[in-house]
Amino acid sequence: MDKIKLQLYTKSDCPLCDEAKESLESLAAQFQIQIEEIDITANLGLFTKYKELIPVLELEGKRLFVHRIHVNSLKRKLMWQRWRRWFKDTVWEDQK
Repeated sequence: MDKIKLQLYTKSDCPLCDEAKESLESLAAQFQIQIEEIDITANLGLFTKYKELIPVLELEGKRLFVHRIHVNSLKRKLMWQRWRRWFKDTVWEDQK
């Protein structure tokens, strides 16, 4: 099964961003996640969109968290995502 890909919108000199990265790193192995860190200062459009919200964590283009990552809630979301993928890859394919 492929890793779950998360996008973390961040910037330097952001204590909440550092906290978010630590939280994600602690879950990376357990949930087989891949974190794409996106620096909002490299793109004016992203900076305008996210400057008041960072860090922002997204999964498949859907916003999961802003400002703070709630680890227990994220664990539930990741477990649900993993189950959905397993179901789609195994059970759903068996029905075809």
